[in-house]
This record gives sequence, C-alpha cells and structure tokens, in this order.
Amino acid sequence: MFAKFFRRPLVLRLRRSCWPIIPLAIGILYWGFQLQWSVSSDLQMPSGHVIRVAACLLFALTGFVVRSKTWRRHTYLLYAICLLLLLLVLVIGRETNHSRRWLDMFAGFKIQPSEFMKLAMILSLSKWFADHPRPKKFVDLIKPAVMCFVPVFLVLIEPDLGTSVVFIPLFLTMVWLAGMPWKKYRWLVFLPLLLAPAAWLVIQDYQKERVMTWWHQNELSPEEIAAEGYHLWHSKLAVGSGGMQGYGWGQGPENRLGRLPERHNDFVFPVIAEESGLVGATSFLLLYSVFGLLLIYYSSRHRCRFTRLVLAGVGVHFLSHMVLNVGVTLGVWPTTGLPLPMISFGGSSMMISGAAIGIALSVGGNRAPLLSPR
Repeated sequence: MFAKFFRRPLVLRLRRSCWPIIPLAIGILYWGFQLQWSVSSDLQMPSGHVIRVAACLLFALTGFVVRSKTWRRHTYLLYAICLLLLLLVLVIGRETNHSRRWLDMFAGFKIQPSEFMKLAMILSLSKWFADHPRPKKFVDLIKPAVMCFVPVFLVLIEPDLGTSVVFIPLFLTMVWLAGMPWKKYRWLVFLPLLLAPAAWLVIQDYQKERVMTWWHQNELSPEEIAAEGYHLWHSKLAVGSGGMQGYGWGQGPENRLGRLPERHNDFVFPVIAEESGLVGATSFLLLYSVFGLLLIYYSSRHRCRFTRLVLAGVGVHFLSHMVLNVGVTLGVWPTTGLPLPMISFGGSSMMISGAAIGIALSVGGNRAPLLSPR
C-alpha cells in the first residue's frame, strides 16, 4: 500500500525534474544559517533555526517522494483543510502584536495557517485552470476568483496585510498562464487598485498609521521617527550604512546594538546589506531571483498544463515574497509583516517553502516530455 504513493525510482525522477534549483535552494538556506547566527545575541547558532531548517528539508523530501497525481487528486481537500484552519485562527488563534495569526497545537508548537494556504492556493488554482477550458471572459474567472479571495479576506481580517497581498500576483500569474486573451487580461492589472479601497476599510488603525508613515516617510519629525517610523528609519539606516563590502558578519551596528526590530524575521534583508554591503546584498538578490526565475523557465518548457502552472506558481511565490519583503525594508512598500522564505526565522514559512520546492520537483519529474528550449 505504501508503495502506491511513490512513482519511478527517485534518481530517475530527479533527473527529469527541475533539479538545478536544488543547489540554489541549499545556497539560500546556508545564507539563512549565516544570518540567523549573525542576529543571535550571543553569536552562536540558534538551535531553533536548526530545527526549522531540518523541518524544511523533511517537508521538501515528503513533497518530492509523493506522486504528482496524488498531489493533484487531493488538492481541493488540502485547500478545504487550510480554509478551515483560517476560520479557526479567527476564533481560537493566539493574539500577538494586534493580530490573530497562529494556532497553538501541542507542546508549545504553533502554526500559521495563512502560510499553508499559500501552497494550497498554488495547487488549487493550478488544478482548476488545468481541468477547465481556457478562460476567455471575466465570467470564467468567477469560481477561481472566489477560491482565491475568500482566503484573502480571512487573512486580511486577522489582520495580516502582507500575506493577503501575495495572493494577488499569484492569481494574476495563474490567469495569464491559463491563456486568457490579453485584451481581457490587461484590465486585471488594475485589480490591486480596485481592491485597495476595500482593504482600507478592513485593516486596523495601526496598519493605517503604517501606510501614512510610509507615504510621508521623508517628512517625519524626530518624534515620529522614534514612534511610527522606527522600523523603516533603522531599516534604511542599516541598508545605507553597509557601503560596498559591509561591516562583516555580526559586526553591523544596527544589528549588534539591537536597534533594528525583527531583524531575525521580517527585517532580515537590512542585516544582509549592513554586514555584507552592496556586493553581498546584490549577490543575494541575484541568487534568489535566479532560483525563482529558473522555476518559471522550467514551467515554460513542460507540456503538462498542471505542471506548468504549479512550477510557475511556486516561482512567483518566492519572487513575490522577495520583492515585497525587500521593498518594505527599503521603503518602497508600507511596513507589513511578511517573511523572506528560507531566510526568516518563521517555522511555518520554512515548512511550506520546503514543501513547495519538493512538490515542484515532484510534478516537474512526471512523464510528460519537456518542450525544446528553442
């Protein structure tokens, strides 16, 4: 019975998949190790991050060995479970920093359901668009739009503005790859602008303050910098002070003196810029970008529609997180709580990152031949 969940020999399957992403993912994980060592107060490797990386690798292995058709068959069940968890977190979730985002499980272990919904959304939209004809009208998008924006609304009222935003580029990517004509699709580009007023009515007052602080970031008084603008000010200070080569690991003033908030999690990129400089920050962004773009490249070569959508969805997942997370630390976007996958300290993010990579390797190694790269 157990053998039914496995496909061809693992080596053969790996050779047929998008295996070049593996060394890139390992490189990103190693960079995360270095960063978590750097931000720890005693400059020793935090054991919690070691456990999270181990969980990431375990989820990646599990995602890889399970057959592609098994993932496809149980996609909607996974979506339903994640949707139920999102509902539960609003009722019995732990409230931390003005929001309910975590569910306590057992022995102090907690999960963030919105992270699991990201992967469920990739698989669900991929299955929907793979099983249905090419969308030609907006009415063809009603059901997948409901599938996407019900979780977006639930995440938004937790409230978690950053996570709710990352679903939008994923949905737009899926619609484009599903084959919607450009004359219709181009109007969807304005979707974020249409949703912004509704989001403004739902978000909390402290989130509105963050948006206004971001909008007037160059006009803040010293008192405002010490209050609402504290995160953004010290983030930009850390990025700008790194110079070309940085201060060295564990030597950045903003990091070492503890002035940079959430430097182990949402504001981890300023630590990269401060301690490895422009050279290190650019190298990191290049590594992360190649990782995500390589997934999208492999999606364009595959014949299986479901596989194409999953690979592109996983690639967009990582790239959108990078763009939003780094943009927040540079003042391009308003301050939101969004981790940098495989780098930040979050356990749920680590597990889902590993699972997403494993599933990408699994579906990328199915029997459908690759298209010619020409």
